[in-house]
Amino acid sequence: MTSAPRRMTRRESQEATRRRLIESAISLFADHGVRATALIAVAENAGFSRGAVHGNFSDKDELAAEVVQFIVEDLGPELTRALHSPGSANDRLAAYISTHIDYCRREPTRAAAIIAAVGYLSRPAAAASHGQPYGQRAAESVTDLVTLFEEGQRRGEMRDFDPTTMALSLRSVLDAAVPTHPGIETHEIVALFDHATRLEETTS
Repeated sequence: MTSAPRRMTRRESQEATRRRLIESAISLFADHGVRATALIAVAENAGFSRGAVHGNFSDKDELAAEVVQFIVEDLGPELTRALHSPGSANDRLAAYISTHIDYCRREPTRAAAIIAAVGYLSRPAAAASHGQPYGQRAAESVTDLVTLFEEGQRRGEMRDFDPTTMALSLRSVLDAAVPTHPGIETHEIVALFDHATRLEETTS
């Protein structure tokens, strides 16, 4: 005799609803963009009424921010492993780039959705209504890359450059160019940033 399935707690049910709404938004943001996606469409696509969205998110900005956070948390552990893999700073940089590109190819819908959400959150109105400019949050999101570049410079493996500028430049390429150009060659991006960061050996 099989036992009846355990009923979800109220908190578990709320979390499941929130996740379904986020996954619905990811699909619609990827297909139509954030501006063209109505909140009621997100709810209906997830099998809920309009009230489900408003009961979980204050507005579309908050939903878009949650989409970004959801995807970042999904990809984050893979990037962390790449940054802490064996080898030089440039080896780990190559692993980071390859991991990011592989994820975009494996999860094209999520890759497209995060581009749409980041673009939407970068508009001036988002900063005015939610306080912290998205550019500032983006700068904070590349802390691990900045640490890698600083370590590479201390160890004499990388040339002198501004680590934050380089980190933001790399993320700009990975977050925008790669998902919109699925045929892009991983080794070309690796070579580009390897050349931009590596300390060139001088011959006497």
